[in-house]
Amino acid sequence: MSTELKKALYNISALVDLGQAITAEDAFQEKIQSALYVITGTFLANKGAILFYDKSTGRLNTLIQKGFDRAELDRVKPQDLISLGKNEPCLIGYDPVPAVAGAEILTPLWVRDEFIGVLLLSGKLNAGSYTLEELELISVIANQIAIVLNNHTLFTDLSDKLEENRRLYEEMRHIYHGTLQAFAAAIDAKDAYTQNHSHRVAKYSAAIARELGWNEHDIEGIYVAGYLHDVGKLAISNDLLNKATPFTPAEYEEIRKHSTLSHNITSKIKFPWKNVHDMVWHHHERLDGRGYPEALAEDSLSDGVRILTLADSFDAMTSQRPYRKRMDVQSAISELKKCLQSQFDNKIMLVFCRVLEKEITGELPEPDILPHLDSDSDLSIISSMLEAIIQELSAP
Repeated sequence: MSTELKKALYNISALVDLGQAITAEDAFQEKIQSALYVITGTFLANKGAILFYDKSTGRLNTLIQKGFDRAELDRVKPQDLISLGKNEPCLIGYDPVPAVAGAEILTPLWVRDEFIGVLLLSGKLNAGSYTLEELELISVIANQIAIVLNNHTLFTDLSDKLEENRRLYEEMRHIYHGTLQAFAAAIDAKDAYTQNHSHRVAKYSAAIARELGWNEHDIEGIYVAGYLHDVGKLAISNDLLNKATPFTPAEYEEIRKHSTLSHNITSKIKFPWKNVHDMVWHHHERLDGRGYPEALAEDSLSDGVRILTLADSFDAMTSQRPYRKRMDVQSAISELKKCLQSQFDNKIMLVFCRVLEKEITGELPEPDILPHLDSDSDLSIISSMLEAIIQELSAP
């Protein structure tokens, strides 16, 4: 094999190595340094540098260099390079190419009509001159480096914008949740006996949805629905909400309007989550079709509605109300079980029991249900009850 052919193959191999070194975004500085060493090795140059043009400052900054004096590199000005050929290697010292101590080749880096930077190479270690073939290869390499540097700039700019958008999104989420909590606080202020009810229903619903394998976006959606499910109570009189005696049929009908009122309020909000309006509207529906406001049944009820229905009912039963005392946890679980297939869904009940059992055994490091239950509850009895229900509902 001739010396020239060997050299051509080596140059092709070097270009492949160069492409592999600088196409990835990870550890960019290390990759571009590797690329410079490939270039200097290919042309037997003992010095090399890649300068990057910063449009915001109008200056050339040294991205990576080998062997040059940084003060010399700082003398290279963008305006001196604009008139030179794009990605075309120029011999240092020839008018109008600026002189840089120790450099022999200067190649302006361009992508289309945008100036990106410059590649500098010293003379060869063997004191030989750059051949026409080598100058053509430098031009190819310069074009490749220019594209990579440009892509890196675009990627960095995009990453910065994405990070800024992420921060803005997080701020919006905090504002959103702050608004939800304000709504819930307003509801609590009207109905003293349901203080923090919306917060607990949101937490219980999210915990069940998470155990069901929902993604975080949809979990946040049902959390929001839990917070807002009773917002319609803001339109119902305080006297009725806080009545200490059982409701008359007419009063009960008035109370039942709150789910439709909640829907009317939330339907005017463009939520980024799906089915929030549906869950808010139908959280008092039943599997047997005897719920309200639309008497929906079975397949017409989404998993979100079924989760919210169970979470709302469980918290209502374990909370003090003006017309009755709160149930203990065991009684509330028994009541849920008694109403399976008529009011509550078997699958949702099974998942709820699994979540509560995991919280009792410490399997979940951040419990969402247990902290809100009666501290006097006998957890061993509750755990045995849950195990029995889980076994029964898990049976084929």
